Amino acid sequence: MALPQATLALTTAAVYARLTRGQMLEVMGEDYIRTARAKGLSERQVVFKHGLRATLTPLVTQLGADIALLLGGAIVIEQVYGLQGVSALAVQAVNNQDRPIIIGVVLLGGFFIVLSNIIVDILYVLLDPRVR
Repeated sequence: MALPQATLALTTAAVYARLTRGQMLEVMGEDYIRTARAKGLSERQVVFKHGLRATLTPLVTQLGADIALLLGGAIVIEQVYGLQGVSALAVQAVNNQDRPIIIGVVLLGGFFIVLSNIIVDILYVLLDPRVR
């Protein structure tokens, strides 16, 4: 099970690495970062406490958008590795034109997308007090 999970995770890992790097470069030039350094905080505290916290908001946004991509990628992963899961059931239902199962799988996927968007909104409030 580790190989299919790694395949699915590594497809989006580069996007998160680039996004994190770009956001960190942008945030580290802000005034409050210079102020934190001037107060005498260590570079580690400046990066993790101040820089990374401001960087997490775009990352959480990207994660919420990638949930649908991961659900779609699960269909491909299950077919390639020959796993029997919800995605394989959906493919079999489409081939057999079994509408109730197709509707159920689409509703299940939609539920997880809506749930992930709610979680992203809650994380916004926890990460950035300005959102309140």
